[in-house]
Amino acid sequence: MKQFLKSIGLYGLISFLFFNGIAFLCLFFLSKSSFYKPSFVKNGVVNNSFDYVVLGSSTGLTTLDTKLIDSVTGMKGLNISMDDSSLNSQYLMLQHFINSNKKTKCLVLAVTPWDLKNASPKLNNNDYRFLPFVNRKYVYDYYSTLEPNFFKPLLYSRLVPLIGVSYYNTELFYPSVLSAINPNKRNRFDDMGNYSYPSNGLPNKLTSEEITLKINNSYFNKISNFCKSHNIKLVSYIAPIYKTKVVLGKFKMVNHSNLINDSNMFYDDIHVNKIGRKICSIEFSKYLN
Repeated sequence: MKQFLKSIGLYGLISFLFFNGIAFLCLFFLSKSSFYKPSFVKNGVVNNSFDYVVLGSSTGLTTLDTKLIDSVTGMKGLNISMDDSSLNSQYLMLQHFINSNKKTKCLVLAVTPWDLKNASPKLNNNDYRFLPFVNRKYVYDYYSTLEPNFFKPLLYSRLVPLIGVSYYNTELFYPSVLSAINPNKRNRFDDMGNYSYPSNGLPNKLTSEEITLKINNSYFNKISNFCKSHNIKLVSYIAPIYKTKVVLGKFKMVNHSNLINDSNMFYDDIHVNKIGRKICSIEFSKYLN
């Protein structure tokens, strides 16, 4: 019986070390790739200095085309927005951008009224994409602050990568295999971080509404303070929302909420398509100039 238990313990240890080694390699290949936006910022961006960067969720990713803006303004921009994120993820991305030895004169922060209003930020669905950099203090601190409950697979991955890779297996394992084969492959964004929705979508909203802007999200102030400490000009931007007008009140932002009313320029209620993106990018270029 003792021999049996010893064998089970030995094989269990060997299996743990083996699979943990595979998990380590998964994160290693992702950290050296350009597949997800955090890895792209570190590895796939050739230039280290920019006139402006666009940061936001999917609205920032799909509304402002830095290539078109650059062609109009003569500036040099980069889109570091990540889909399915909110202000807390964007604060993490901004830290990651600076800690990856990149710099910018201006940060264009694409915000949404509902995110600014949210007083209780939570971990976002795509925050696992920073996992290859969990050993960096700002990433570890972010997971420590926002990962809920007792079981924290992202946080524990600092010591045992197997935990996080197992928990987010399809989002990490298969992309790591692709990254090992082709480190330059990107996940739905171009070489400057931009992406556009096709023109075959349509918004569903039937009635118009007006939203008065409120800022309750503490991460907006954290981003603002971070920009001040790094001598970065902060420009807040609100992308078009179908049949919606955002009233800024005392806040100063570039407000494109009701810039477009044509449903043929929207992919859905909150995202413009590639036609709408062109309109927004040209209008925003006028502001930068």
